[in-house]
Amino acid sequence: MKKLNILALLLFIAAVVSVFTMDTPVTRDIQSRTMTVLAPFIHSSAAVEQSVSGAIASPDDPRELKRETDRLQIEVDRLRIISQKHAQTLEENRKLRDLLEFKQAAPFKLTAARVIKRVSSTWWNSMIIDKGSLDGLATDSPVISAAGLIGKTGKLAPHMAEVILLTDETCRVSARIEGTLEQGILSGERAGLDLRPDLHLRFLNKNVFINPGANVISTGEGGLFPAGLLVGRVKRFVNRDLSGEAVVEPAVDFSLLEHVFVVEMQPTAEEAAQPVAPNK
Repeated sequence: MKKLNILALLLFIAAVVSVFTMDTPVTRDIQSRTMTVLAPFIHSSAAVEQSVSGAIASPDDPRELKRETDRLQIEVDRLRIISQKHAQTLEENRKLRDLLEFKQAAPFKLTAARVIKRVSSTWWNSMIIDKGSLDGLATDSPVISAAGLIGKTGKLAPHMAEVILLTDETCRVSARIEGTLEQGILSGERAGLDLRPDLHLRFLNKNVFINPGANVISTGEGGLFPAGLLVGRVKRFVNRDLSGEAVVEPAVDFSLLEHVFVVEMQPTAEEAAQPVAPNK
């Protein structure tokens, strides 16, 4: 570099230094203008510096960082549990509203009961509910839900009752196939613990055509079960040696029962007409 250029550079640097170090009105005005021009760049660099310093200021102690992570995970788990409980409460309230609406709309006098005991060895045969003889229940009373027929009451205690399920082979119902003239006797079947049993509607006409999915409805014959209760839906039709048989899928999911209704059957005209023996 030429000496003249070096001299000019030194003079320029000296002038800049004097401008920023001298305290005169002229230099203050120059300094103010210069700061105004450089202000956006100064702010940007300050923000970047603050962000970098914040990142660097993270806990250097891994144990402290782990404690903070564990605390946050515990809080997330707590909030998840609260959310699940809230969802369960909403679902329970919905079920109870549905049960109340069903009871109010039913054409029968119903006693609401809760399932309190089920045994794996008799899962598809029976269960225990929390209402009994002192609650107005009687033996062989129909037990239903909003989905359809469940079964009938069996042995009674003062505040407990056995319910014989429709899937038990000893529980028989007179039923018909909706949309046809076909009717027969429906009963359950013996099944393993891990197998949901079907129902069988027997003594049907061998030559009749039955559509899969057709509803199977109680007829009311025999007086044990009221007419018009949904029992299930036809899965398939089978020709036996002497008659036809419909394999029926139950309308009720027996594995999910929590609340049921026991129907109080009205006495028939003959029963009502019988005189009551006087007390001795």
